[in-house]
Amino acid sequence: MVFRAPALIIVAHGSKGTGATPGGLLKVQLQQCLPHFDVGLGFLRVKPKVVTLLDRVQAGSPEDILLFPLFFAQSMIVTKELPALIRQTARSQIQLLPPAGCLPGFSRMLASRIQTRLASNDCSTGKTAVFLISHGRKNEVEPASNLRQIRHAVAGLTGMDDIYNVQLEGPAPLLKWRDMTSLRKALFIPLMVGDGDHCLHDIPAAVNAAGNEHIDILAPVGTWWELSHLLADYINRNWRNGGFEPRHPAAIDRWDLSSCPIAD
Repeated sequence: MVFRAPALIIVAHGSKGTGATPGGLLKVQLQQCLPHFDVGLGFLRVKPKVVTLLDRVQAGSPEDILLFPLFFAQSMIVTKELPALIRQTARSQIQLLPPAGCLPGFSRMLASRIQTRLASNDCSTGKTAVFLISHGRKNEVEPASNLRQIRHAVAGLTGMDDIYNVQLEGPAPLLKWRDMTSLRKALFIPLMVGDGDHCLHDIPAAVNAAGNEHIDILAPVGTWWELSHLLADYINRNWRNGGFEPRHPAAIDRWDLSSCPIAD
């Protein structure tokens, strides 16, 4: 594929286990929302690699290149690895967008989906616990700061007290969700990209619903139509209106996510 129109490149981690294409549904949705862009999808760990895709994009000399990190936590991948990769690969200016978990409106999107789901299940917000599931890392002391800020924002928007950050690896393990709440009605939301092994197998196994529990596990947020609309709205509001800061490869290391716009 030769990219000649403005290019939007989704960057995801990649999945080796199931042959899944994390971010594939989001790519389709974004192409529908942003027909004036050529939308591509590249991975950091599997093919097609982001580096290869960026080479193809730049060969077509597109008018603009926007790079969207499809990550929810402010991890080292987002703050260090991805900027370093861009710095090494880019031959032109690239506009680096906020990662998914830092998009303005992200917390409000989660809150709206939670309230809608509870209402459809005839569940009271005071009788249901909500768990925001991230992958995490074993060497972490606590979940990423922006994920904890998201939890606080969602709690404020929904008026719910029983909202928790849990992780597949690292602190606040999903396996111990029952130790965090006395409620046995629970809604689990995977802050993940797509239907890989984690969402298909690891999360249901860790939740391990018992007969006396009412358990609801949502589709991973990376597949939600709301996320594609959230990103498309952000791009349409800011593209060519001075909202994006074009970054030359030599300056990409100054990208700072410390002021992630969580409180929305």
